[in-house]
Parts: sequence; structure tokens; C-alpha cells
Amino acid sequence: MPLLINGRFLTRPATGVERYGRMLLHVISSEWPDARVLVPGSFEGEVDACGLQVIRHGRSRGHVWEQMELPRAVGKSDVLLSPANTGPLRGDRHVPVIHDLAFLHHPEWFNTRFATWYKLLIPRMVRRAERVITVSGSVQEEVIRYFGVDRKRMHVVPPFVIPSLVNAPFLDTGIERPYYLIVASLDPRKGLDRVFNWYTSLQQPEFDLAIVGRSHRAFAETAIPVHPGIHVLRDVDDVWLAALYKSAIALVQASYYEGFGLPIMEAHALDCPVIAAELPVFREQFGEAPFYADIGFTRSMMRAMITMSKAEDRATWVAKGRVASMRFDVERTTTALHLALDQMLGE
Repeated sequence: MPLLINGRFLTRPATGVERYGRMLLHVISSEWPDARVLVPGSFEGEVDACGLQVIRHGRSRGHVWEQMELPRAVGKSDVLLSPANTGPLRGDRHVPVIHDLAFLHHPEWFNTRFATWYKLLIPRMVRRAERVITVSGSVQEEVIRYFGVDRKRMHVVPPFVIPSLVNAPFLDTGIERPYYLIVASLDPRKGLDRVFNWYTSLQQPEFDLAIVGRSHRAFAETAIPVHPGIHVLRDVDDVWLAALYKSAIALVQASYYEGFGLPIMEAHALDCPVIAAELPVFREQFGEAPFYADIGFTRSMMRAMITMSKAEDRATWVAKGRVASMRFDVERTTTALHLALDQMLGE
């Protein structure tokens, strides 16, 4: 039974969801090399599908392509994997990946049309799907609770640390002063407002703030204050990203809600300690490896800053993160993906 991948995510700029999709392609190219990737025929750019065959199909793009034209390219016995939150409502053998339910909890964070569409699409899609994959146990429990999906149809397939990121050559970041790092889309869910409030309230800070991320039309954008110490880096490849992690004082993960926390995993693997907001999913995935703090101009944030400024104390948190990152290897992801797909593929 052929495995097809909904490759719409490959036509978009890479955020956390798209990075996860590429991780799955890396696994699939090794485990199911005959799988094929479907992308909109109207997309004119290059498509890197980790060596898998790419099929361009249809004339439209976006949600119209996904709902109207993609199903026509899927045969009755084909298994369709949609790695990036959305997928077609039609199709008997569909396996979507749900990354989070932020649209349900906080629709105000999104473009109104986007939030409305997700509220219509996601519940129906997961109820009709043969299997549903999530990136964490926290999201799995939410999907079961809110949409009534049978637990037997649910699978958690976690991301893994990309070897090329860990093994990237040294690169000068171009940032002259010490800095704290944020890797996040410029949307309200990521808690950038409280990071900006914290940083701009400091009197003549001796460090900068580097932000790797971009805005997306689906989200309400967070305004970035004008400040000489704030650097916004919108187009960063893995080599530059690795250098930013390795050279940072710490990663600040200020999210109000997350489905996983990909930057925390990456930071830990690259010996960058993490200061994180207190979220259950972070505890589930990373245990006590992050330094949990009330992000802002608070006592716990001051304690975190003092800790990270002391070489011996910072080294302790680096070591904790390194141990935590060892869980997220490609073998674990591969095993989980086989558990989700093998029975459907007749293996």
C-alpha cells in the first residue's frame, strides 16, 4: 500500500511545524523510500523532499488545493500522511499530525478567518482520520478530550534533534555583545510581549536580545519595540541557527501555550541553557532541565539571569539540558512512526 505525503508545507517558509515535517521526510526517505510527496502544481520553487519522489499536481494552492485537488491524487488504497496540522476532509486512509490546539484555546491570537477555518476543519478531520499523530502526550490528551477521538487511533511521534544542526561548523553570529536568544514566530502565543517588557525595563542592560522568527499572516503580529539592543533575524539557515544557540547566554522560551517546544530541544542539544515559562508540556518533555521562571521583570527572572551569569551555575544547566536532549534521537521518532503506520501499510 503506497505511502503519500501531503507536501503543502514544503511550499511555505520554515517555522516549527515545517521543520517537524522535514524531520518526518528524513525518516520516511530511509524507512519507506518508495513514498511520494504531493505538492501543488502551481508552486514554481524548488522542493527538497529528502530524496523522495515529488509529484506536482493540480493548479490551485493553499487550502483550496488541499481540500479539492489533493484528494484526487490519492488512490483508494493509498495512505496519506499530512505532517503540518491540516489536511483534506475527504479520504479514507488519512493520517494528520496535530501540533497544538491553540486556535481552540485562544482564537484571539489568530487572524479571524484562519481561526474560524481551523475550528471547522480540525475537529472534522481528526474524527474522520484513520489514525491521528500528535507531537506530545499533552496534545494527544487535548485531542481526545475536546474531539472525542478514540485513544486507540492516537499516536505520539516526537521530533528529534537534527544531526546537521548539532554538527554545524562554527560561525560568527555577527552580534558583538552577549545576548539572550528567542526562537519563535512573531505571534502572541510565543509570549514575546513579556520578553520585550522585561528587556526594555532594564536600565542599560549589558546584553542584547536576538530574535529568530518571522510573522505569519495567520497570526496577529506582536509589535517589536525600537531598541538598539534588539536584533530581529528573519531568514536563518541551520548553520547560523546553531551558532546562535551555541553563543547565547541562554534561550528564553516565554510561550503562553505550546504543543511541544522545539527550540528548547534544539537549545539543550547545542549546550544552550534554557529559561522557560512554566507549562505542563515543557515539564512533560524536558523535566527539570529548563530553568522555569515567571518571564518578565520578576524575582524569578532575576534569579535566572544571575544563575546564567555565573559560569559554574550555567554549566550545571547546560549539563542538565544535554542529558534531556539525548531522549530526542532519530531512532525514537522512527520507532514511533512505524507504530503509527505499519499496520495501515500492511507491514
